[in-house]
Amino acid sequence: MRSKLVFFCLTLLYVKTVRTCRRHQQVNLQPYMGTTLTYPEKYPEETGFKANCSWEIIAPSGFDVVVHPLWSCGCRTTIKLYNDTTFLQLGNHSFDCPAEMVDNSKRIIRIGLSQFWLVLSTMSSSDEGGLRFRFMAVEINKGNTCESSGTRLLASRTPTFITSPGFPSQYQPNLKCTWLVETALPEDDAYLVFEFRSQFLEQISAFNGDCFDYVKLDGLDTFCEENEENILQTHSRVLKNKTSVEVSFITDHSIEESGFVLTFYVKESVKILSFRSSDSVLREGKSLWIQAVIKGGSVSSVQWFYNGISRSNTSSRLIMGSCTSANGTECHMLNISRVLPRDEGMWTVKVSDGIATTERSISIKVLPKPVLQMIPRYDFLNLTGDEINIQCSVINPESIIGVTNGSLIWQKNLKEIVSGSGFNINDTNTTTMLTKLSAKPDDSGSYSCSLSGYPDPVLVSIDITVAQPGQKRCLDENLDGIIWSATIVGRNKQTSCPNNQKGTATRYCNLQGTWDSPNLVNCTDEAFLNASIALGSLIEDGVDDPETLQKAVNNTLVTMQNLTSKVDGLSSGDISSSIDILDKIVTITNRTDGGIEKEGFFGVVDNVLSTNNSDSWTAVSEKTDKAVTSLLKSVDTLSEVIMKQNSVSTANFNGKNLELTIDRTKIGETGMTFPAVSPNNISKAVEENATFFELPKQHKTTDKAFNYVAVIYKTISDIMPKDSKSKRMANSNHDKEGEKIVKEEYVDSGILSLSTQTDLGELSPPIQLTFQHVSMDKGSNFQAVCVSWNFTINQWSEKGCTMKSTASKSTVCQCNHLTNFAILMRTYDTDKEASSSLEMLSIIGVILSIAFTILTFVVYILTWKQIQTDQNTLLLNLCGSLVVGYIMFLSTVKNTSNEILCTISTATIHYFFLVTFFCMLGMGIYYFFSITVTYYAMYVANNFRSKSRIHWFLLGGWGFPFVIVASTLGGFWGKGYHQKNYCWLSMESGSLYLFIVPVCIIAVVNVCIILSLIRVLYASSAMKKSSLHEKTVSGLRSLGTLLPVLGVTWILGVLALNEDAIVFQFVFIIANSLQGVFIFLSHVLLNKKLLRVLKTRYPCLSVLTTCTWSRRKELVYVSDEQPSTSRGQLIKELKQTFGKSGKYSFNNEEKVPASDSFFTEETVFSENCSFAAQDKIVVMSDVVSKNEESKSC
Repeated sequence: MRSKLVFFCLTLLYVKTVRTCRRHQQVNLQPYMGTTLTYPEKYPEETGFKANCSWEIIAPSGFDVVVHPLWSCGCRTTIKLYNDTTFLQLGNHSFDCPAEMVDNSKRIIRIGLSQFWLVLSTMSSSDEGGLRFRFMAVEINKGNTCESSGTRLLASRTPTFITSPGFPSQYQPNLKCTWLVETALPEDDAYLVFEFRSQFLEQISAFNGDCFDYVKLDGLDTFCEENEENILQTHSRVLKNKTSVEVSFITDHSIEESGFVLTFYVKESVKILSFRSSDSVLREGKSLWIQAVIKGGSVSSVQWFYNGISRSNTSSRLIMGSCTSANGTECHMLNISRVLPRDEGMWTVKVSDGIATTERSISIKVLPKPVLQMIPRYDFLNLTGDEINIQCSVINPESIIGVTNGSLIWQKNLKEIVSGSGFNINDTNTTTMLTKLSAKPDDSGSYSCSLSGYPDPVLVSIDITVAQPGQKRCLDENLDGIIWSATIVGRNKQTSCPNNQKGTATRYCNLQGTWDSPNLVNCTDEAFLNASIALGSLIEDGVDDPETLQKAVNNTLVTMQNLTSKVDGLSSGDISSSIDILDKIVTITNRTDGGIEKEGFFGVVDNVLSTNNSDSWTAVSEKTDKAVTSLLKSVDTLSEVIMKQNSVSTANFNGKNLELTIDRTKIGETGMTFPAVSPNNISKAVEENATFFELPKQHKTTDKAFNYVAVIYKTISDIMPKDSKSKRMANSNHDKEGEKIVKEEYVDSGILSLSTQTDLGELSPPIQLTFQHVSMDKGSNFQAVCVSWNFTINQWSEKGCTMKSTASKSTVCQCNHLTNFAILMRTYDTDKEASSSLEMLSIIGVILSIAFTILTFVVYILTWKQIQTDQNTLLLNLCGSLVVGYIMFLSTVKNTSNEILCTISTATIHYFFLVTFFCMLGMGIYYFFSITVTYYAMYVANNFRSKSRIHWFLLGGWGFPFVIVASTLGGFWGKGYHQKNYCWLSMESGSLYLFIVPVCIIAVVNVCIILSLIRVLYASSAMKKSSLHEKTVSGLRSLGTLLPVLGVTWILGVLALNEDAIVFQFVFIIANSLQGVFIFLSHVLLNKKLLRVLKTRYPCLSVLTTCTWSRRKELVYVSDEQPSTSRGQLIKELKQTFGKSGKYSFNNEEKVPASDSFFTEETVFSENCSFAAQDKIVVMSDVVSKNEESKSC
């Protein structure tokens, strides 16, 4: 309770927070164990007081606290100590800010309390600084003297402490103290451990290297550290396998320091009780476990080694962990899921308790798996009547030693072939031969050779096709040193790679019986193959020894430099292997924290990017999933690894195809340009069409220096193939001959890249990139596009980049992020112009709609007492939700940088648009009951109007959308809820359908309601007497009143989904973005009752309201003002229509008030204009307003 009260008081007094941290933190000290309190966590590398914190420091009973402070802070920050709520002023020891503690290496302050508070209070978020306090609990009554004759101390498993006299106060000069430390009970496999918990003695003599003041452990070492890092810090841990050790402390006559704390205790040595494996001899492919049972002390680390090289858990085959133990032992196990021949050797476990290390080893022998080889090695074609001859051999006979009852067995289509069944079989020890003198078509099939008696399946197979005479096929051919034997059309032929290359070459025999071009992408130089296998083994085996990894990587780079510098270029297989090897090098380098020969790595990349390899790169891109962007990824990843290092040396590489700089900069103080162009020569560089970027000084970033890597790929456009992926065809996209027009795109510049150690976020101002075009004559069919490579989706993206200017020779781009940038030439897209026009129209329409909807809302609020009805309540809700939805759409739909905010924006827009449509549905239902139901079933209509039901409509209008939006968000969370480039529902994931379906259902329902209303309108007697022109005008005006508020125009959106239906898209955009304008026209300017109210309340508007109606022709009007004389006519019509059927009764007419009649004959005359309306037309207007008014009468 006391501590809570203190904390509450401190919070009230000193927490003037800018941004809070954990307010109350308790620090419990152990005897003579230094405890460090640091804020911020990485102080002094990082600084910044931006919080208010308090720490309660507690020492054990019989101890008080000493502190070694180090801090710096700004002028609006305080660091104070409190005993409960009492401020502690410790003599001359002040913790007031601002202060920069520079000479406090000797400063240890004794608080004199076992419990107190340290409070940090900040009143400004701009204060820079930090703190690092070291605390230690020291005995209160510790003596200030020592014995020179020797004090006998007994060591046990519990730590005991020796301190300099008076610690932490300065010790006296001319001291000679001696302690004899002995073990209380001698134990086997135990040793004495000594640890310095604090040490600060007079510095070493500059003349002879001797210590002025020192601590000597007999038979071990002499210690005289004068380092601030050792004050109240554990260091210099030593052990001695003896039963007694003499400890001496000697001082001279001069300078005295704070002294030392030395602890000692007996520790049991760690022992490996057993070390065994599941097998010492096992076959390849089997699993193996090795187990170590350990006892004694606390194990701090367990390491596994193979032939002296350490292994880690990063392996895909090796799993290291603990196992069940008993009787105070620890069990550790290494599991190898699939043993390989390279696992044969000595496996060692090393166990350490932080002081001593012990190890055990075991030898493992691995028998290789049998390898079967068939001759011929690949599928082949036999002609009918020719001889079939196949040989199968075990090429590593040592692998079948110990295999009993083993033999080679032939099978055809998984059925065993026995000698005498038309085939002859000749066997030797490790070889078998299958022959048939005359092949028949039935002999076609899959032939396999397997080894019986071996514990695991061992099998090899080939397909044989026996061709009939005249069967279409590709004939034998010798091309570039490869013999392509005949094969049936429609099949891929496999054969060995040429010369010294390893792998498999393939070639397709097309349906015309001719050979396509060979595919040699899987053929690679043997040296490439060996290098790739060696690196892959290091990764797969989890090798983490830095020296071994660095040696392997650097040796590989030397080999790669020689292999990739061929004058005649690299084959497609060599390119593919180079990509794999460079990727593995980056993976391994990441384990060694950047230990790599950078010049060698970038030299290999430069060679691989040579334009001599253009054809090979094209083959790699077409035949594999690899591309030149794989190299960009490797360079980017290596850059990230290099930038992790705090001390990165400046490096520059300038090759024929690649230029790179590694350096440090303070982007908050100055910008950068790459490749290096002086500020005075930038305009000249632009004139010369150089490719470079300028990153200006950033407004919102750290002022600290950070590492960066800038790269320009000069010739990459020459080796990147043209992209024809955009093949969106329409019937109109054919030329005169009916051929499809393919939309091509290609890189037409070098690629600029910038990676930084610190994430700069969204750049402000943006980076500006100037690109020289490779092809100066781009033609009128192409347009330049500023793009960046998105490694997530593996394609060029325009997101975050805009074009500042472009010409025939160069283009200038601006981007708000960092990655790899280029200029992409695309075929001119007319659809994009239409899309821009649609977007501009939409924005203008939405802005107008917002303005007029707000105006409608304001007018209705100003006249609400006179026009308050359920219908108008729904209209105001519709206007409110429409305005909020439109504003959210305009302001947030493109802000996709923050995933959470984008998701919230999408859900909010979805919700308010759905509310708008459900309000439209509510208004449609009101119209239906007020007009259609009244005409056909007046009793039902009267019952509906007997009381207000607006609360149910509002509950449904706002509640149902919430359920739909919540269900959509929950169902599509993490599954593409919104689009990648917009904060709106995604068609690709299907979330958009949860908006489209409700909208379409509401629109269809409202269409049906409108049709019923029009039918009632035209069924009235007045309309029957009207001319065709009058009927048309009346119907159109009624539609103009109903369509905007019932959302029927959204049905056009279904037709607009077709990207080629440009006309429907324009009509849809205009009709819906101007919805607010239409609502204002139909429900304000054309609303008789509202205009009369405005005329009454605001006489200045009388001219407007009078002239609005002066030229209207009206005959029958569904109005908000009905004379009583019209009731008889309506009842008369209803009797004529329904009276004969007997379904409705009209005898008791008093049950229907005159005010509830809806169809009237009325002539509206102009009062102020020069003539009166003589003609009459039929219209539909504020019917529901009239009904609501009648209920209040």
